[in-house]
Amino acid sequence: MSTPVISNGGINFSLKSGSQWTPEFVIPAELLKLPAPLSFFHILRYLKTQKRTGWLVRGVKQENAESISDHMYRMAVMCLLAPEEDELNSRKCAIIALVHDLAEALVGDLTPDDPVGPDEKHRRERETMAYLASTLKPVNEKASIVLFESYLEYEKQSSAEARFVKDLDKFEFLLQTVEYERDVKEGIESNDVSLKDFMYAAKLIKSPLVKDWTEQLMNERKTFVRD
Repeated sequence: MSTPVISNGGINFSLKSGSQWTPEFVIPAELLKLPAPLSFFHILRYLKTQKRTGWLVRGVKQENAESISDHMYRMAVMCLLAPEEDELNSRKCAIIALVHDLAEALVGDLTPDDPVGPDEKHRRERETMAYLASTLKPVNEKASIVLFESYLEYEKQSSAEARFVKDLDKFEFLLQTVEYERDVKEGIESNDVSLKDFMYAAKLIKSPLVKDWTEQLMNERKTFVRD
Protein backbone atom coordinates (compact mmCIF):
# COMPACT_ATOMS: atom_id res chain seq x y z
CA MET A 1 0.00 0.00 0.00
CA SER A 2 1.22 3.54 -0.67
CA THR A 3 1.69 6.26 1.92
CA PRO A 4 0.22 9.49 0.55
CA VAL A 5 1.82 12.78 1.58
CA ILE A 6 1.11 16.29 0.33
CA SER A 7 4.02 17.94 -1.49
CA ASN A 8 3.91 20.91 -3.88
CA GLY A 9 0.17 20.94 -3.25
CA GLY A 10 -0.17 17.56 -4.93
CA ILE A 11 0.23 13.95 -3.87
CA ASN A 12 3.54 12.15 -3.70
CA PHE A 13 3.58 8.46 -2.95
CA SER A 14 5.77 5.39 -2.91
CA LEU A 15 4.49 1.97 -3.88
CA LYS A 16 5.58 -1.34 -2.50
CA SER A 17 7.78 -3.30 -4.86
CA GLY A 18 5.65 -5.00 -7.49
CA SER A 19 2.57 -2.86 -6.85
CA GLN A 20 0.86 -1.13 -9.74
CA TRP A 21 -0.19 2.51 -9.52
CA THR A 22 -3.92 3.13 -9.16
CA PRO A 23 -5.87 6.28 -8.24
CA GLU A 24 -7.04 4.62 -5.02
CA PHE A 25 -3.41 4.23 -3.91
CA VAL A 26 -2.83 8.01 -3.86
CA ILE A 27 -6.19 9.37 -2.72
CA PRO A 28 -6.05 10.05 1.04
CA ALA A 29 -8.14 7.56 3.01
CA GLU A 30 -10.39 10.26 4.43
CA LEU A 31 -11.45 11.28 0.92
CA LEU A 32 -12.13 7.70 -0.15
CA LYS A 33 -14.66 7.46 2.65
CA LEU A 34 -16.65 10.48 1.46
CA PRO A 35 -19.66 10.18 -0.86
CA ALA A 36 -19.63 11.56 -4.39
CA PRO A 37 -19.62 14.25 -5.56
CA LEU A 38 -18.03 15.61 -2.36
CA SER A 39 -14.98 13.36 -2.73
CA PHE A 40 -14.59 14.49 -6.36
CA PHE A 41 -14.79 18.16 -5.37
CA HIS A 42 -12.03 17.69 -2.78
CA ILE A 43 -9.81 15.94 -5.34
CA LEU A 44 -10.20 18.96 -7.62
CA ARG A 45 -8.41 20.98 -4.95
CA TYR A 46 -5.11 19.38 -5.96
CA LEU A 47 -5.40 21.15 -9.32
CA LYS A 48 -5.53 24.46 -7.46
CA THR A 49 -2.63 23.79 -5.11
CA GLN A 50 -0.22 21.87 -7.34
CA LYS A 51 2.26 23.97 -9.30
CA ARG A 52 3.14 23.20 -12.91
CA THR A 53 6.41 21.29 -12.75
CA GLY A 54 8.03 22.79 -15.85
CA TRP A 55 8.24 26.24 -14.30
CA LEU A 56 9.65 25.02 -11.01
CA VAL A 57 12.48 23.05 -12.64
CA ARG A 58 13.40 26.19 -14.63
CA GLY A 59 13.77 28.18 -11.46
CA VAL A 60 10.49 30.09 -11.31
CA LYS A 61 9.74 30.91 -7.69
CA GLN A 62 7.25 28.61 -5.98
CA GLU A 63 5.00 31.54 -5.07
CA ASN A 64 4.93 32.76 -8.68
CA ALA A 65 4.51 29.42 -10.44
CA GLU A 66 1.09 28.82 -11.96
CA SER A 67 -1.02 25.93 -10.78
CA ILE A 68 -2.55 23.29 -13.03
CA SER A 69 -5.96 24.89 -12.62
CA ASP A 70 -4.53 28.35 -13.46
CA HIS A 71 -3.49 26.92 -16.82
CA MET A 72 -6.80 25.21 -17.54
CA TYR A 73 -8.93 28.16 -16.43
CA ARG A 74 -7.26 30.65 -18.78
CA MET A 75 -7.59 28.14 -21.62
CA ALA A 76 -11.29 27.72 -20.86
CA VAL A 77 -11.89 31.48 -20.99
CA MET A 78 -10.00 31.65 -24.29
CA CYS A 79 -12.47 29.10 -25.64
CA LEU A 80 -15.15 31.81 -25.62
CA LEU A 81 -13.31 33.22 -28.65
CA ALA A 82 -13.51 29.97 -30.63
CA PRO A 83 -14.14 31.08 -34.25
CA GLU A 84 -17.78 30.63 -35.23
CA GLU A 85 -16.87 30.61 -38.91
CA ASP A 86 -15.12 27.30 -38.26
CA GLU A 87 -18.36 26.01 -36.69
CA LEU A 88 -16.61 25.31 -33.42
CA ASN A 89 -18.78 24.77 -30.35
CA SER A 90 -17.21 27.12 -27.78
CA ARG A 91 -18.96 25.36 -24.87
CA LYS A 92 -17.56 22.02 -25.96
CA CYS A 93 -14.11 23.60 -26.31
CA ALA A 94 -14.34 25.00 -22.78
CA ILE A 95 -15.31 21.62 -21.33
CA ILE A 96 -12.38 19.94 -23.07
CA ALA A 97 -10.04 22.65 -21.76
CA LEU A 98 -11.32 22.14 -18.22
CA VAL A 99 -10.79 18.36 -18.23
CA HIS A 100 -7.73 17.90 -20.45
CA ASP A 101 -5.30 17.99 -17.49
CA LEU A 102 -7.77 16.97 -14.78
CA ALA A 103 -6.03 13.63 -14.21
CA GLU A 104 -2.96 15.53 -13.02
CA ALA A 105 -4.79 16.14 -9.74
CA LEU A 106 -3.75 12.59 -8.81
CA VAL A 107 -1.07 11.69 -11.37
CA GLY A 108 0.87 14.93 -10.96
CA ASP A 109 2.30 17.18 -13.65
CA LEU A 110 4.88 14.76 -15.01
CA THR A 111 7.60 16.00 -17.37
CA PRO A 112 9.73 14.08 -19.91
CA ASP A 113 12.52 14.07 -17.32
CA ASP A 114 10.36 12.17 -14.83
CA PRO A 115 11.24 8.48 -14.34
CA VAL A 116 7.64 7.57 -15.18
CA GLY A 117 7.68 6.86 -18.93
CA PRO A 118 5.10 8.19 -21.42
CA ASP A 119 3.17 4.92 -21.70
CA GLU A 120 2.84 4.60 -17.94
CA LYS A 121 1.93 8.31 -17.67
CA HIS A 122 -0.92 7.87 -20.16
CA ARG A 123 -2.10 4.71 -18.40
CA ARG A 124 -2.26 6.50 -15.08
CA GLU A 125 -4.10 9.46 -16.57
CA ARG A 126 -6.64 7.31 -18.37
CA GLU A 127 -7.21 5.17 -15.29
CA THR A 128 -7.65 8.28 -13.15
CA MET A 129 -10.23 9.74 -15.53
CA ALA A 130 -12.10 6.43 -15.68
CA TYR A 131 -12.08 6.26 -11.88
CA LEU A 132 -13.37 9.82 -11.46
CA ALA A 133 -16.07 9.26 -14.07
CA SER A 134 -17.16 6.07 -12.33
CA THR A 135 -17.52 7.87 -8.99
CA LEU A 136 -19.78 10.46 -10.61
CA LYS A 137 -21.93 8.01 -12.57
CA PRO A 138 -24.41 7.25 -9.74
CA VAL A 139 -24.79 10.98 -9.08
CA ASN A 140 -25.04 12.27 -12.65
CA GLU A 141 -24.53 9.78 -15.45
CA LYS A 142 -24.53 12.44 -18.17
CA ALA A 143 -21.78 14.41 -16.42
CA SER A 144 -19.79 11.21 -15.98
CA ILE A 145 -19.96 10.48 -19.71
CA VAL A 146 -19.08 14.06 -20.69
CA LEU A 147 -16.08 14.05 -18.34
CA PHE A 148 -14.53 10.88 -19.72
CA GLU A 149 -15.46 11.35 -23.39
CA SER A 150 -14.14 14.93 -23.43
CA TYR A 151 -10.83 13.68 -22.04
CA LEU A 152 -10.64 10.93 -24.69
CA GLU A 153 -11.56 13.39 -27.42
CA TYR A 154 -8.60 15.56 -26.46
CA GLU A 155 -6.20 12.63 -26.14
CA LYS A 156 -7.21 11.22 -29.54
CA GLN A 157 -7.55 14.66 -31.17
CA SER A 158 -10.74 13.31 -32.69
CA SER A 159 -12.67 16.55 -33.21
CA ALA A 160 -12.14 20.09 -34.47
CA GLU A 161 -12.80 21.33 -30.94
CA ALA A 162 -10.12 19.06 -29.47
CA ARG A 163 -7.60 20.24 -32.05
CA PHE A 164 -8.43 23.89 -31.34
CA VAL A 165 -7.96 23.32 -27.60
CA LYS A 166 -4.63 21.61 -28.30
CA ASP A 167 -3.47 24.80 -29.98
CA LEU A 168 -4.76 26.82 -27.04
CA ASP A 169 -2.72 24.57 -24.75
CA LYS A 170 0.43 25.52 -26.65
CA PHE A 171 -0.51 29.19 -26.86
CA GLU A 172 -1.31 29.49 -23.15
CA PHE A 173 2.06 27.87 -22.44
CA LEU A 174 3.77 30.46 -24.65
CA LEU A 175 1.80 33.28 -23.08
CA GLN A 176 2.86 32.21 -19.59
CA THR A 177 6.46 31.88 -20.80
CA VAL A 178 6.51 35.44 -22.09
CA GLU A 179 4.93 36.67 -18.86
CA TYR A 180 7.68 35.02 -16.83
CA GLU A 181 10.31 36.50 -19.15
CA ARG A 182 8.82 39.92 -18.44
CA ASP A 183 8.99 39.11 -14.72
CA VAL A 184 12.71 38.43 -15.14
CA LYS A 185 13.18 41.80 -16.84
CA GLU A 186 11.27 43.55 -14.05
CA GLY A 187 13.27 41.81 -11.31
CA ILE A 188 10.32 39.75 -10.06
CA GLU A 189 12.10 36.57 -11.14
CA SER A 190 15.80 35.71 -11.05
CA ASN A 191 18.00 36.20 -14.11
CA ASP A 192 18.74 32.49 -13.82
CA VAL A 193 15.27 31.74 -15.21
CA SER A 194 15.78 30.94 -18.90
CA LEU A 195 12.78 29.93 -20.98
CA LYS A 196 13.69 30.89 -24.54
CA ASP A 197 13.88 27.29 -25.72
CA PHE A 198 10.14 26.99 -25.00
CA MET A 199 9.52 29.15 -28.07
CA TYR A 200 9.53 25.96 -30.16
CA ALA A 201 5.81 25.61 -29.40
CA ALA A 202 5.00 28.58 -31.64
CA LYS A 203 5.80 26.51 -34.73
CA LEU A 204 3.41 23.72 -33.72
CA ILE A 205 0.23 25.82 -33.73
CA LYS A 206 -2.10 25.22 -36.69
CA SER A 207 -5.28 27.22 -36.07
CA PRO A 208 -5.20 30.48 -38.10
CA LEU A 209 -6.74 32.39 -35.21
CA VAL A 210 -4.30 31.06 -32.62
CA LYS A 211 -1.42 31.57 -35.07
CA ASP A 212 -2.44 35.22 -35.26
CA TRP A 213 -2.47 35.51 -31.46
CA THR A 214 0.93 33.84 -31.35
CA GLU A 215 2.38 36.28 -33.88
CA GLN A 216 1.11 39.18 -31.76
CA LEU A 217 2.68 37.60 -28.68
CA MET A 218 6.02 37.09 -30.41
CA ASN A 219 6.00 40.73 -31.52
CA GLU A 220 5.34 41.79 -27.95
CA ARG A 221 8.21 39.58 -26.76
CA LYS A 222 10.65 41.25 -29.16
CA THR A 223 10.13 44.57 -27.36
CA PHE A 224 11.85 43.34 -24.20
CA VAL A 225 13.66 40.04 -24.97
CA ARG A 226 16.85 39.75 -27.01
CA ASP A 227 17.66 36.11 -27.76
